[in-house]
Amino acid sequence: MKGAAGKKGFLLLLALVLAAGASACGGSSSGGAAEDGQVELTFWNTWTEPIPENEVFLKKVEDFQKQNPHIKIKMEKIPHDQYKIKVKTQTAGKQLPDLVQVWPGAELKPLVDAKVIMPIDDIVDHWKDKLIPSEKLADYQIDGKQYAIPGNKVYTSVIFYDKAMLKKAGYKEFPKTYDEFKELIKKLKAEGTIPISLGNKGKWVLQSCYMSTIGDRITGSDFLDKALKGEKKFTDPDFVRALSIIKELKDLGAFNEDMNSLDNIQQRDYFVQGKAAMMIEGTWALGPLLERLPKDRQIGVAAFPAIEGGKGNANAVSGVTGIGIALNSELSGEKKEAAHAFLKFFYDEELYRQLLSVGSLVPAKVNMPDNLHPLFEEEIKLTSHGTAPVYDAVLPVGLTDIINNGLQSITIGSMTPEQLAEEMQRGVNR
Repeated sequence: MKGAAGKKGFLLLLALVLAAGASACGGSSSGGAAEDGQVELTFWNTWTEPIPENEVFLKKVEDFQKQNPHIKIKMEKIPHDQYKIKVKTQTAGKQLPDLVQVWPGAELKPLVDAKVIMPIDDIVDHWKDKLIPSEKLADYQIDGKQYAIPGNKVYTSVIFYDKAMLKKAGYKEFPKTYDEFKELIKKLKAEGTIPISLGNKGKWVLQSCYMSTIGDRITGSDFLDKALKGEKKFTDPDFVRALSIIKELKDLGAFNEDMNSLDNIQQRDYFVQGKAAMMIEGTWALGPLLERLPKDRQIGVAAFPAIEGGKGNANAVSGVTGIGIALNSELSGEKKEAAHAFLKFFYDEELYRQLLSVGSLVPAKVNMPDNLHPLFEEEIKLTSHGTAPVYDAVLPVGLTDIINNGLQSITIGSMTPEQLAEEMQRGVNR
């Protein structure tokens, strides 16, 4: 009897330990408050870099906690590239936090399919066609259900260039065509200047900041959708030609040799230090650049030049909404109410005004500040001529991985554009 009782006690203790361990690994479950009456919400995001946009977001969280002392937001800030991996891994184990930063479209769908996040249709009318037009909410919809509210509007392919360096190379204006652009690259290379600073260590930069716009220039904006439906193929000549431009730029010596050892934050260093004449990144880079560049440095912004024979809008820039926050599907009771309260507080008119003031485009209907930086005004004009789809917001995760890895392989010479196109088509056929 004593042995049986001891065994039962051991099993009970083991069950308690395992339960505690499961609780520690997972971000959340149901929804009660702690003994002191405080509700705790765990929150993962990518706001690690000390840039103006992130400071706006973090200040908003701080203000919420001051005004809602009964709710504690426990944040974990994770660098962008590691964040994407962690969310994918933790989704498989259904161990996401209560609040999780998400991206729209194809990056959102795996979370919905895994049933780890919940719709917010019961509160979306708080914003819909009031602060945010309904069409701006669509990026965060899957099968007609709303899963997050967009915090900003990001365009992923802006060419930032040093006007003095281009003038020295004989260009008073940015090249209008791709052929002229290639001539500029050759002249800069001959002068010993890095034409374009590139940091593709995370593998997404060539896809999001380059191919999304270059591909659209050549194939047109309906290509990805038709390729996924089987109406077109990734092995079609137009898409292979778009991939070939990445190879051509590499072969021209457009990029720094260590392009695959640097990330997108490090690529800015070469541009800021005057080692590179250009940098291709998203609108999110403007704020950090303005903080670091000397005030007398003359910087311009441009879209990727027109490509002869292309079927797309020659002035469009790839773009999508961002900074969505989704709720863990297991939230209920007081925790769910607290999460709803947080979203309503976070995504308000003040947030969008503050974002505009630091150079971030927004999806909301708010008045423009009077003191906009001239370069931000240029960026607004630049991105007003049409929006091309961002590849990783449209392609399924598996295909995004293929093109990300493949574009990097093209730059190191271990894969041809044709081989990557064939691999992508096989990915569709599987």
